Amino acid sequence: MIDLVKILRTPLELNAKPGDKILIVTDTAIETVLWQSLAAAAGTMGIEYTIAMMSPRATHALNPTSAICSAAKDPDTDLVIYLTSTALAHSPLNAELLEIGKRHLLMEELTTAMLNPDGPAGADYPAMNVLGKKVEKIFSDGKTIRVTCPNGTDLTASIEGRPGRAITGKVFQMRENGGGGCAFPDGETHICPVEGTGEGRVVFDLTAHSVGALKEPIILTIEKGFVTKIEGGAQADVWKNILATHGDAGSYNAPAEIALGLNPKVKPVGSMRTDKKMYGTAHIGLGDTVTLGGTCHAKLRLEGVISKPEITVDGVVVSSQGKILVD
Repeated sequence: MIDLVKILRTPLELNAKPGDKILIVTDTAIETVLWQSLAAAAGTMGIEYTIAMMSPRATHALNPTSAICSAAKDPDTDLVIYLTSTALAHSPLNAELLEIGKRHLLMEELTTAMLNPDGPAGADYPAMNVLGKKVEKIFSDGKTIRVTCPNGTDLTASIEGRPGRAITGKVFQMRENGGGGCAFPDGETHICPVEGTGEGRVVFDLTAHSVGALKEPIILTIEKGFVTKIEGGAQADVWKNILATHGDAGSYNAPAEIALGLNPKVKPVGSMRTDKKMYGTAHIGLGDTVTLGGTCHAKLRLEGVISKPEITVDGVVVSSQGKILVD
């Protein structure tokens, strides 16, 4: 626990100060020692913390309990930390928090193994930020993005007018009122493509939300900005069932995000929390884009990872075969 407390000071040192009041949102599917260690880390820094425990959500992007929502929106809460077994980044609550100027820190699906100093939590975050900013500028200045891979992926979308964002452990401002967020462990630069412009085929071959490490690819056909077909084996069927049971028309919006992983200390473990941050990989989302500044308000948000994509922006190759070429 001493080692965990030490490493969990990193995201707090980047995003909070003595006297701040933080809300740690967690659930019963998360290892107890994680929220205990995060609270202890806050205590060593003179940060006042509140632990909000709930039952796990049925799927990603669903709101926490109403009591927790109220606590998160409390004017006295300086930072909301999601230490949950499902991702809340694209929940209605998080969209609301951004609109009222709140800051959030994403630590969903965290495990003790991810906090090993030799793993993604021990990366050189300032160095990742320098690299991330280079990619951010290319994304922000670009008009068209294309993702290809020998596995069959070939996706294009418009990114004209959309900002790229480097996310490397420190809250970045997403709204003029100060609302913003980041993640930990971290390391990616992403962009939210223009809704309705996505065309092509995406083949996830590494990891995907709700199913973990992929035993066989999940294949998406995307037409006019929407997923029209999901193919693959049993894990693809899980996605179909989640979308049919919990989703709406907007949940098929794609690509809701295209991101390039920056963290060289990530090794695949079958969890989206860190696998999507792995250096040279790409993760692509479908569903809600409101949190990222887009226009699609959907019930769900699902993502998957491509292990060695080639990403080009207006013909300029940004990454290829697991290497970032602007590094």
